[in-house]
Amino acid sequence: MENKLKYVYHGSIKQGLKKIRKHKGTHGKAWVYGTLSKAIPIIFISDKGSDLYYFLSGNGSKDNPVIIVERKEGMFKEIFNVSGSLYTLSGKNFMAEKTGWSAEVVSEFDEEVIYEEHINNVFEKLKELNDEGELKLYLYPNRPDFLPKDNSDLIPKVIKWQERGINIESFFKLYPELKVKYLERLAEDEK
Repeated sequence: MENKLKYVYHGSIKQGLKKIRKHKGTHGKAWVYGTLSKAIPIIFISDKGSDLYYFLSGNGSKDNPVIIVERKEGMFKEIFNVSGSLYTLSGKNFMAEKTGWSAEVVSEFDEEVIYEEHINNVFEKLKELNDEGELKLYLYPNRPDFLPKDNSDLIPKVIKWQERGINIESFFKLYPELKVKYLERLAEDEK
């Protein structure tokens, strides 16, 4: 099947790159990661955040818009007060459906940069994209109804991380109030 992607986008805190080099990510393979939406890689310019800081969903399409939710007050100012670049890459080598997230595409090759857009401040750019309708930004305490206010939706994910050998101490530091619920869920899963 022929790839019909013209362009994909990649965000990095590193500026002035001429080539995006593949690296081994959480999927265990050396890939260059990209997305079809310009909004998503802007989020990933910051190397400080993770699922513990925000809820992220959507792929940037009209039917499945990008949603990003700040989990605790001030987290976005902390992690997104950085600059970086949004890189445009040729889509010819990129493959979909390799990572389990429909927004993400990957290439098995190092990729030449076609265009670089400097982002002065990621947090300000995310607010701008929200105003333009490119993503839906929820700043604490606002959040969609499907996301629990206490962030307990993180517990199953953190349990899976621990099962995979990932250190989860940062979860307990950020959410000490969830430790009892975490232990209860762990006990339920062991029955």
